[in-house]
Parts: sequence; C-alpha cells; structure tokens
Amino acid sequence: MLHKIAQNFSLAHEQDSPLAIHDSIVSGIIVRGTNLWILMLAIVIASVGLNINSTAVIIGAMLVSPLMGPIIGIGYGLGTYDFDLVRQAIKNFLFAVIASLIVSTLYFSVSPINEAHSELLARTSPNIYDVLIAFFGGLAGFIAIVSRQKGNVITGVAIATALMPPLCTAGYGIATNQWSFLAGALYLFTINTVFIALSALIATRLFGQPLILQTNTAKKQIANSYVSAIVFLTLIPSVILGISFINQDHFNRLAKRFVNDVKIENNYLLRYDIIPSRRQISLTFGGIGLTDAQKENLIQQLKMQSPTAELNIQQGFSFSQLGDINIQTELLRTELARLRENVTTLTLANQEKTLTEQSLAQTLLTEIQTFYPQVVALSIAKTEQASEEVAANQKILLVTLDKTNKKPAVLRDTLTTWAKKRLQNDNLVVLISPVTAATTPTP
Repeated sequence: MLHKIAQNFSLAHEQDSPLAIHDSIVSGIIVRGTNLWILMLAIVIASVGLNINSTAVIIGAMLVSPLMGPIIGIGYGLGTYDFDLVRQAIKNFLFAVIASLIVSTLYFSVSPINEAHSELLARTSPNIYDVLIAFFGGLAGFIAIVSRQKGNVITGVAIATALMPPLCTAGYGIATNQWSFLAGALYLFTINTVFIALSALIATRLFGQPLILQTNTAKKQIANSYVSAIVFLTLIPSVILGISFINQDHFNRLAKRFVNDVKIENNYLLRYDIIPSRRQISLTFGGIGLTDAQKENLIQQLKMQSPTAELNIQQGFSFSQLGDINIQTELLRTELARLRENVTTLTLANQEKTLTEQSLAQTLLTEIQTFYPQVVALSIAKTEQASEEVAANQKILLVTLDKTNKKPAVLRDTLTTWAKKRLQNDNLVVLISPVTAATTPTP
C-alpha cells in the first residue's frame, strides 16, 4: 500500500535524460535575437499594465517573458559546479536586466500618466512571503524542465514569481526620481532571482544531475559559501519586513474591531483612517461634539487593545458650531409661517365676503319681489368712481325685469330711493337690465 502511494509521488519515470535537461537549460540562458526582442516587448507590455493599473496586461507580459531562463541556469550551474555556465548565465542575466531597466525607464519618461497605482505600489514592499513564492515557484519550474511532460507549468511559474513587474517598477522609480520605488522594486527582484536560483540548485542536486566538469573540493566549498552568504543576506531584510507586515496586519484587524465598537451618544462617526505603519487611527465625528471625558475614554479603550497605538480625534462639524445658521433659519421659518397665516386669513376673508354679498343679493331680491314681482334677478357690484372733483367707491345694483314692466325708469327711481335707505349708502346706483334667456326664471 505504502509502495503504491510512494509511486504516485515518484518523478523518476517522467524524468528526462540528463543530457536533454542540460541542453534545455543551456539554451534557455541565451538572451539575444528573438529572446531579446521578446524581453523588450514584454517589458513595454508590463510597463503599460502597471501604468494603467491593469492586472490582466501585467499577466500577459509575464507569460512571454524569457527572464526565467538565465536564473534557472545560474542555479543549475551552481548545482553541478559548472562555473563557466554560471558566468555565462550571470552575464546574460545582467544584460537582460539592464535592457529591461532602460526600456521601462524610457517608457515611463514619455508616459503622460505618472501616478503610482496599486499595481506599482505592490512591488515596493517585499517580505518573507515573496521569498516563499520565489522559492516554491522556482522549484515547480525546475521540476517542469526536467520532466518530459512539461505542460504549462513554466508559464504558471513565470506568472507566480513575477519577475517583470519589479523591473518595470524600478524603471518607474528612475524615470520619476522616486528612489524608494527603485530600492523596493530591485529588492523584490533580487529576492525572486536569488530564491529561484536556490530552488534550481537544490532541485539539481536532489535529481542527481551529473557533473559536466569535475572540480576540486576547495572550489566547491567556496561556491557553497558564496551561495549561503547571498541567500542569508537576501533573506534577513525579508524576514524583518515580513514580521512588520504581520504586525501591521494584526494592528489593522484590531483597529477595525475598535472602530466598529465606537458609539458616542449624540455623535456619529463620519469617517476613519487606519495607518498600520504608524500604528495610528484617525476618527472624524459629526454631532454635538465630544467632551474631553469622552475623548479620553476612547483613548483608554484603544490603549487596552493596543498599548502603542495613537488615536487622533477630529470634529468634522458640530451642531453647536451652527448657532448663527440655526438662528437665521429659525427666523426665516417664523416669518414664512406668519406669511402663510396672513395668506390664509385673507383667503378666508375674501371667501366670507363673497358669501356675504351673495347672501345680501338674495335677501334684497326676496324683499323687492314682494312689492315688485316683475324683478326677476338682482346683482350687487362694487366699483370705483373717479372724476376731476371726486374719487370714491360706488355700489351698483343691477336689476333685471321681465317683459311685462312698461315703466323701467319709474321703477329704477323707486328702487334707488329704497336701496339707499335699505343699505344706508347714498353713493349707490340702480341700473335696469332687460330680461335675457340666462336670467329668465324656470317655470
């Protein structure tokens, strides 16, 4: 049973011949002609992807990049103690790096977009996790090289180890004089290079690849010492940065938990900013304003969760700061309410006045018809009388008679005398109107 399980993990039956493996690695270290042009074009593609913050474009550039070959060659040469191959691989590798930096620097020098997006920023802060990616990615790549069934593993390794974007980010740092970008990107590229080569070295010896050239023990020890020193020097900063990364991630989670628990009566949290690198939290409140006791309480709560954290509390706006605006607003509201009340009063008065006049006309008509049944309709109107001598309001009674009345002038004089006494208004005129279809009473 265990034997069958072990066979599933065995690579011996898939391993290519040592000579085929050697030839494949040697051919991969060459950076000229087709490989050089592909490299430069891939650098341009990756630079564009970083410039427009497109992950898909960056992945496309990594798919066609030939940078992996010289790095695998360095590790393979050290694993077989073939120092001539190591020197040749290093020479090709340095040429490829310089060409890549020149192309990326030229691109970012002429590009109108100079803002550093997230894809660029991601290549400036390497840590121990990048070491793990490079090492296991390089290991997967070398296993694919020695296997007869290579498949698409090498392509996937090129994407995972991401050799192109750090070089392009370094070119961006040179073009924009941002040396922190250059330093961070070159360190990430160094991590990838060293640990891909280390994985190739270890895999070479694990697979028992035979030595092409024999060398003495002293040279082997010197080579191993150099490799150990380079790996150690490359690893130390990444460990320190990795610890910092873990601490910042832990602080970020604590800070979000603290912010979610912040509740102050009569105040609300407008926004918050968490800066893990400085262990700093900034809170901006709106509302009536925090008292000194409330601020101190928040600071103490944060200290209990993270003693070294710093809390900055800001007041976005306070209701107490809006006193003048509130007073003016209240005055405007009071005036608007008064105007609305006046309009309502006037409207009601007009309605009552209209109803009163209509009721008066009906009353007068009833009284007149008692003595003069030939009156079929009565209207009351107010007018303004103006002349050179006088200007006064005047009331008009428009009386409509039926066709049986033969003396309208006599009736008009009689009704005028009666109306002046009835309404106690001497400035009154009675007009007689003949009957019309509209005013004829319905039988």
